[in-house]
Amino acid sequence: MELERISLAIDPDLLAKFDRILAESGVANRSEAVRDLIRKRLVEEEEDPRAEAAASLTLVYDHDTRELSDRLVEIGHEHHAQILSTLHVHLDHDLCLEVMALRGKRRDLRRLASRVLGLKGVLHGGLVVSSLDVLAEVKR
Repeated sequence: MELERISLAIDPDLLAKFDRILAESGVANRSEAVRDLIRKRLVEEEEDPRAEAAASLTLVYDHDTRELSDRLVEIGHEHHAQILSTLHVHLDHDLCLEVMALRGKRRDLRRLASRVLGLKGVLHGGLVVSSLDVLAEVKR
């Protein structure tokens, strides 16, 4: 693979913090870390709502909220083609953590996430989307 060399001007304090993170995480070098950051940004900024994507939807909810469990099951059945797998963990007597592995069109995954995260009783959550189209391009 051919690489292009560039130079960057970075504040010394910012660079020191970056180097500290790299040392703690075991990343091989600055160049690889910057490439990773660029890939991450390209994947996050994918604009095509029809782009094929993989995602994880994480939510923490109060399992005592009336009908919430039933609604989550209904949504799971309605979106069985997009929801590849679900991990359910009891955090304590009242709270549950659920992580859904998703695949589908970016816009459809965002709609699904908005629907789930908007349910009464869902206390916190987030969607992390990876554009498969962009990843395929970046990988080349």
